[in-house]
Amino acid sequence: MKFIASAFIFAALIAPAFAATDVTVDVPMAFPESLSSTANGTLYIGSMNLGAVYRALPGEKTAKTWISKEAGNFGRVLGVLADFPSRTLYVCDNNGANAYLKTFSLKTATLLKTYELPGGGFCNDIALKGKDAYITDTKGGRVLKLAAGSDALTVWYINDKSDASLDGLVWQGEALYTNTYNGNHLIRIPANADGSAGTGTNLTTSMDIYQPDGMRLATDGRMLMVEGRGKDGNGRLDEVTVSGDTATIKVIKDKYMLPTAVTVVGSTAYVLEAKLNYQRNPALKDKDPGTFKAYAVPLK
Repeated sequence: MKFIASAFIFAALIAPAFAATDVTVDVPMAFPESLSSTANGTLYIGSMNLGAVYRALPGEKTAKTWISKEAGNFGRVLGVLADFPSRTLYVCDNNGANAYLKTFSLKTATLLKTYELPGGGFCNDIALKGKDAYITDTKGGRVLKLAAGSDALTVWYINDKSDASLDGLVWQGEALYTNTYNGNHLIRIPANADGSAGTGTNLTTSMDIYQPDGMRLATDGRMLMVEGRGKDGNGRLDEVTVSGDTATIKVIKDKYMLPTAVTVVGSTAYVLEAKLNYQRNPALKDKDPGTFKAYAVPLK
């Protein structure tokens, strides 16, 4: 708990001085899927459709190409996670039949290492616990672990429930929380004393959730999650509070068009609107989705 408190104090001390504003990805047909941030307000956004990583420096209103498809040798970019202490950007890359976790330098954008998912799969999102990285393999219903100093990913957890589609994930205390995009479940996975995964539990939610996706912690420790489409058909940003085997869902803001990710800078959450219905809905497939945005949402 002391480590967590110190991290929150550190984040507050280096919080950005600029006013938070929406950030636009002004790249046609980018269809961004994930975003991350550092405490100074830099945003990193991955493009699932074009296979690139965009960056907006503190105070900038437009995210520009930072790692091109060619430079990253990307296929489809999904999860991105910036870790400032190690100066590392983690990226989920799905390139045809192969899936990889890649690391890049936050300073130079150069590729550091590539880790192939064992047995294939679909690399979706990333969470850190200390210096260890955990990723969801949506296709295989697995959580994979990259231990600090290791050269390979290992299987940490396999979802034995009927729905395998693990998506967003976040650590809160000694438990990893993840969700299933297709099954609309929220799962808690405790960590055993030796670091191995305990038994996963499907939590009872106070309201139905639909297409749950990216998850992150606010700087005060609250759990945030986006849903691709709320019960009323609109995507939303939720606050999730867990007590026992029940998760209370509080809607912070809704009416987003298929949001897929959330990140936090100081007292502001950024919600990434992916507009994936323009790819999935035949009536919209040939229409222009316009620009894509990460919307700034004040947290109270």
